[in-house]
Amino acid sequence: MSKIIGEALDEKSFKQFRAGESTVVVATITDNGYPNTTPVHLVTAVNKKTLLPAMNRNHQGVINIRYEPKIMVSLCEKDDLNISIRCNAGVFKEKMECNQAMCIVKAAVIDIKDDSTHSETVSGVRYRCRTERGKRFIQDVFDELETYTKLQTSQLGRHENCCSS
Repeated sequence: MSKIIGEALDEKSFKQFRAGESTVVVATITDNGYPNTTPVHLVTAVNKKTLLPAMNRNHQGVINIRYEPKIMVSLCEKDDLNISIRCNAGVFKEKMECNQAMCIVKAAVIDIKDDSTHSETVSGVRYRCRTERGKRFIQDVFDELETYTKLQTSQLGRHENCCSS
């Protein structure tokens, strides 16, 4: 049975987000009340209370976040790391500098539940770039996300129309 284990990422989860190798599943709610899931691998943690996923501005997940800011981020990773992170989210940066089609979402952590089961997770979902252009794109997005990890949480709240932490 899942249980709430905290209101912030622990050190293991934080380091996993900072590694830039995880694919998470972001669950949102559509305007007709149905759940929508989106795999996202362009995501980092600013601190233990704030995630920054980068997503296409016109993606259904972003459309849903604009309508309903309540999201859940699922991380299943090596070393049996299985958590769901309940967040309030909002668009933090409408257009990324590196790619105008992408936006940055700020997800403020509310709480975290342990999703471990009787089986052990030995690997997370990984991605591989198909082209050199894709590699450059991913590196550019992570480089831009990294600039925001240096800001204080209070500074993150001052940008555009975003969620409350």
